[in-house]
Amino acid sequence: MKPRENLTLWALALSGLLLLPAANVFSMGKMSGGGFVVARRVAASGGRTTISGGQVINTTVGEAWTGAASGGGFRLHAGYMKLAAQPGSITSITSVTKATGTLELAWDAPGLDGFSGDIAGGFYRVDYSSDPAHVFRPSVYRLEFSTAVAAGAPQALAIQGLLANTTYYTKVYLAGAQKYFSEYSGRSDEATLANLPLNPVLARISPCKATITWQLPSGGADGYRTEASSTNFGALATEGSVRTAQTSDGLQASLTLAGLLPASTYYFKIASRNWQGDKNFTSVLSAVTLAGVCGFPVANLAAAPDHGARTVTLTWADPDDPSVRGVGVVLSTSPVAETLPDGGAFNPGQTLGDGLVRGTASTNTFTDSGLALDVPYYYHLYTQDTDLAYSVSVSTEIFLDLPPMAPAGLTAALASGGSQVTLSWSGVGSNRDGSPFYAPAAPLAAELAQYRIERATSVANANWVSVSTVPVAARTYTEDLPTAGQPYYYRVSAVDSLGTSDTAMVVDTGKNLFVTAPDQVTRLQLPPAISDALLASRNPLGRDILIRAVEESAAVEDKVFTSVRFEAYTAEDNQTIDQFRLPGPETAVTLAYKVSGDRVVPAGLVTAPASIAAADAEKNLGMYWNNGQKYVKLYGDIDPAAQTVSVKTSMTGSYQIRSLYRESGVAFDISNLTNKMITPNGDGLNDAAVFTFDNPKDSGYSGKIFDAEGAFVTDMAEGPVSGKSLKWDGKANGRTVPGGVYAYRITAEGKVLTGTLVVVK
Repeated sequence: MKPRENLTLWALALSGLLLLPAANVFSMGKMSGGGFVVARRVAASGGRTTISGGQVINTTVGEAWTGAASGGGFRLHAGYMKLAAQPGSITSITSVTKATGTLELAWDAPGLDGFSGDIAGGFYRVDYSSDPAHVFRPSVYRLEFSTAVAAGAPQALAIQGLLANTTYYTKVYLAGAQKYFSEYSGRSDEATLANLPLNPVLARISPCKATITWQLPSGGADGYRTEASSTNFGALATEGSVRTAQTSDGLQASLTLAGLLPASTYYFKIASRNWQGDKNFTSVLSAVTLAGVCGFPVANLAAAPDHGARTVTLTWADPDDPSVRGVGVVLSTSPVAETLPDGGAFNPGQTLGDGLVRGTASTNTFTDSGLALDVPYYYHLYTQDTDLAYSVSVSTEIFLDLPPMAPAGLTAALASGGSQVTLSWSGVGSNRDGSPFYAPAAPLAAELAQYRIERATSVANANWVSVSTVPVAARTYTEDLPTAGQPYYYRVSAVDSLGTSDTAMVVDTGKNLFVTAPDQVTRLQLPPAISDALLASRNPLGRDILIRAVEESAAVEDKVFTSVRFEAYTAEDNQTIDQFRLPGPETAVTLAYKVSGDRVVPAGLVTAPASIAAADAEKNLGMYWNNGQKYVKLYGDIDPAAQTVSVKTSMTGSYQIRSLYRESGVAFDISNLTNKMITPNGDGLNDAAVFTFDNPKDSGYSGKIFDAEGAFVTDMAEGPVSGKSLKWDGKANGRTVPGGVYAYRITAEGKVLTGTLVVVK
């Protein structure tokens, strides 16, 4: 159906809405013979005025109208044609107001020469269409009327009789008196308002929610919006918030507003929306919400962070509310939780203000991953009911943090006279797991705040006393010893602003290095001649090395009492160095065992039900070491008073105290031979055969190698366990022997052990 073409061009001169001067107010009327009458109001002395060839437009006393009929023929005049300028183009047309069948458009009049110059006796041509493919040009138009404009003056036009919820495309062309029209016009793309929703009804009311239903209007809509206000949208008071909800399409005919207060009067209205989001509101409804309790949030929210894994697990108790369908988990760096708008369904990964939706859990647990260290995180949890209404948030804060790496390169130097010691260490630039600081040269306080210096008078069951703290730029510390000549033990810990630190190695005034276990007795001791192997400048890796003691669990059937791993790793990035060996079997490994009552019982993480009499410890306990394939006997020296087992070795790795029947003298056990085949190629695998035996009296021993003919080849060398092991690397006089079968002969305390080895090349 073609819309009516009843148009009015006017100026808004009241309440600050002036668009046109009073002299430029236009009125248009339909002529009986076709066409339109366009008139401009002018001052007159009074009386009734009509327009020649047309109809009466205005009968107001005190005004006269002049105009010309747009219908009829043409009148020719003799003479020369005057040259005329072509007015400029209208570059922008905007919408002032809208209704279901009306668009009010506005623009600024161009000048006579495109920029300046008023136009007297000019003309407008207007063309509009709801067809997006409509071709516009100045010679095709729906309306033409005369005008007089000043350059830059605001103009306005109301187009009536249009269809509801329909987009119209409009262009306006201007000409001077000679009708030279501008050839271009900006285009207005504006939609009329959708028709009002039909028969809105407040279908349901509860303490915190209200549901409105309606019928879809003719012409449809792109969506609908409902609003609720406790102050009638400011008519009763300026205070009060407006709750809103809207549909995602124009097919839904019901909306629920949530977040209302119980037992309160609310005013409701509903609007249809066109594609531009313009709203057409209906009459206001009112109702009183019921008394009661609003949506239930979660309870007992708890967070369990895993700092090393960069994860956190949230747990909570679901509310006793059958309408709750899930829990929205929002991650934010702000402690202030946002109020989630009701009616929206949120998905993981969606951004909400300064928060990020991480999950919409239907269970009462959620694990989040991929988090960063030393960043404050806030989790805000909202319950969502079946009406897509959200509860208030319940929040918790987490801060993932790892202690800084322990300082490497720890050394001690006594001054002449032994009354002063200077400690040195390497700077720390990473967290305990090896991840680098954000800026290693300038760490955050949460990464590294200072170095703490502690001193003790013993390494076993040490009573550590903090003697100083130094800034992160420090690499040395010097102090006068409390008593000259007395041994003291020091540790330097890297500490962050939360006060956390990793367990540091210990150095004494005799330059020995120690690695201590959590029980404060189990330890590894490196003498000065060996400790340099941990310095980057003195080892083949060219990197600073640290060693830490880690308690381990054990299988029940192995009858283990203590299990500890001494693990070597690079100080820069925490990379474990498997089977790290120190030069010479001079590193002392001491493991403690636990006595309860008169029984030796498992300690630390060991839970095996092993038990022996404490009085039998010397003959029923022994140390074992894992060679990468199995645990082998190292035996060790038992100290019943200190409740320890000790060996001297060159090996890091896993050590255990197990039940072991031990003879009073040297005991050979063929199972303690590491391997019978030697491949002396330097690849670290079976390069040598090692034999370990028990030697509780520290008796002398020897081992010799013979060829298949019985000829002496070479002596066996000291093995990795001082005083209790021998090894042969398949060489004689520094050169690898030919491949073949060789015999060994080990003697101690008159006892002899013989066997064969095979060298494979």
